[in-house]
Amino acid sequence: MKQIKNIGLLVLTVLILFSGKMFAQTSETFDKQQILDSLTTVDEGIRKYFPRWKICEPDLQIQIYQTFVLLDYDKKLLDRQSIEVLAAPRPYEDSPFELLMITCGEASMNSVEIDANIGGSLVGFLTGSFLYQGKDRLLQAIPAKRDYCYSDIPTEIPMTQSQAETIISYLQPTNVSQAFTLSLFEQSLKIGETGFWLRSIYGNDEISMPFWYAGSAKLALQRPLYVNSDSRTTNAFPYLINAYLGASYRTESGLKPGSLMSWVPKRILNNANDGKMLAGFDFHMPFKPEVGLTVHAEFPLRNIREPYNIKAGSYGYYAKEDEDGRLHNVSPVLRNSGVISAFYHWWLNPKNPENYLRFNLGLNYTEVKEWELTDIVQPDLSILYTLHPFAEDLYTYRPREFGDWLYAKVEYRSQAAFPFGFSLQYSNQSLLGDVWIPLFGNWFYLQAKYATPLRPARPYEIKNFFMISPLLRLTI
Repeated sequence: MKQIKNIGLLVLTVLILFSGKMFAQTSETFDKQQILDSLTTVDEGIRKYFPRWKICEPDLQIQIYQTFVLLDYDKKLLDRQSIEVLAAPRPYEDSPFELLMITCGEASMNSVEIDANIGGSLVGFLTGSFLYQGKDRLLQAIPAKRDYCYSDIPTEIPMTQSQAETIISYLQPTNVSQAFTLSLFEQSLKIGETGFWLRSIYGNDEISMPFWYAGSAKLALQRPLYVNSDSRTTNAFPYLINAYLGASYRTESGLKPGSLMSWVPKRILNNANDGKMLAGFDFHMPFKPEVGLTVHAEFPLRNIREPYNIKAGSYGYYAKEDEDGRLHNVSPVLRNSGVISAFYHWWLNPKNPENYLRFNLGLNYTEVKEWELTDIVQPDLSILYTLHPFAEDLYTYRPREFGDWLYAKVEYRSQAAFPFGFSLQYSNQSLLGDVWIPLFGNWFYLQAKYATPLRPARPYEIKNFFMISPLLRLTI
């Protein structure tokens, strides 16, 4: 019995010693793996403090993309247009960078993998050690410089808050404290953290009449009414309801374009002297804020029923033949207009929201009335010009068929290395295209709009209206 006890004690001792050795080996292996991981990965929380930049040089984009493909990365995760380089801070301003990570779409390659799989010349281009451009290509750059196309990402702000935030309007961003945009089409100002926007708009884009096409401009104040408390969507939609109220007023621009704007088609359509009120709102569904309803309306403050005198040359007009064959001068005047539509916001990849789409579908209303324009010679030989809103043989253009009512719009925006956007709209049986592209950095753009009716043009419509404008975007 004593011998059996001794054998059992010996076995137990061996098991304890063996298990201790296994535990020590496991702990040692785990500690080594932790150290290795810490050397080859960068914590997401501190990425914003490291130098980062987007690659926009097509040749380098192709080389990096093909490297990921040859290494059997999942092609579904790769995006040649979204390549980001992460580097260690340089000890001196003129020294080359040390690469920590290269990201292509959603796939990343750490420093160890970069050294093992990417050629020295490509690494040299990316770090600024080798010259990329010109006859001295592949020669050492002293001092180090990156002479290829790239776009720096501010180190104090992470990428998801500067270039690829889930915002619904790049020109009216909600992810900043202050924002200001300036173009010939619109000037807008974000009033601090209040969520209020002050907007000055030139044109009636909602009915496919941009810039001075309709002879009207407007001033509106937009304010939030309901805060979005859903943590999933609050960044994209801080408020579930945004309402705006303002006024539309007449402008004489476009009747006789000066030499500077002579290439822009002159207009015939007018806004009346009585002025208009504009009102509207955007309502996001609480259960799914990506979906909602938008309403916009402009209507006269009063109904003009009596003739009134105007200044010579202050209204556009055209000649119209009456039933007796006599010609009359007629001024078309835009009266009521509005749009009601459902919308849907869609980010192709919510985790990396660089590609954004918005769809609108609904109804629009446009009303244009003809007013007769007369001129009477006064006793002092001056000429008195008068508008008659309810003279005979005048016509009121309203929606008469389904195409007149239909409103549809699709908008696309990219916030990759070079943010740009465009939209196409069908409204009032007319097409409106809008595009903006960067010229310098992320603050100076070029915007262009083109409008044309898709049916035979009415007397007051412009067959091909094109306008281009510089666009300034400043954020704090």
